[in-house]
Amino acid sequence: MRTKNKELDVDFIGSQEPLTSSEERALSEFFKKKKEKEQKSLRPRKISEKVTTEM
Repeated sequence: MRTKNKELDVDFIGSQEPLTSSEERALSEFFKKKKEKEQKSLRPRKISEKVTTEM
């Protein structure tokens, strides 16, 4: 028998008060760090060329 998931009809999660300026700054810093971390992991690695000397 199949179970049905009940969808919640919710517009807000948490309180309905606007964020304080310190909360906004904290979220902004979090997302900047997350974005930087993702960009670092996506950068191609530098491949050093092997130097050979001919004699």
